[in-house]
Amino acid sequence: MKKNKPIAVGDILESLKKTTALGKHLEYAQIWEHWEEIAGKQLARHTRPHDVRDGQLRIAAESSVWMNKITYKKWTIIKRVNQLAKKELINDLFVLLLDDNDSL
Repeated sequence: MKKNKPIAVGDILESLKKTTALGKHLEYAQIWEHWEEIAGKQLARHTRPHDVRDGQLRIAAESSVWMNKITYKKWTIIKRVNQLAKKELINDLFVLLLDDNDSL
């Protein structure tokens, strides 16, 4: 009987990252982890990543003023996310207004 050679956990995870949705979600998680670096300190205090849908990063802002400010930084934010991912992960940005029950 032939025994299978053990596979390192790291190799299994790398394979899963490349072949399943897990990899894409891990790439998206970098946005949350590095949000202050991506958006800048001031903007990050008033906004947060909400989710990603079909290549569009959706960002929650605490007021219409911050919604407006983030639209001015749209292309910079997209560029920084894609540089972090080392590929085109995000191709658009959409800003949502938080309602009174939500907080950053």
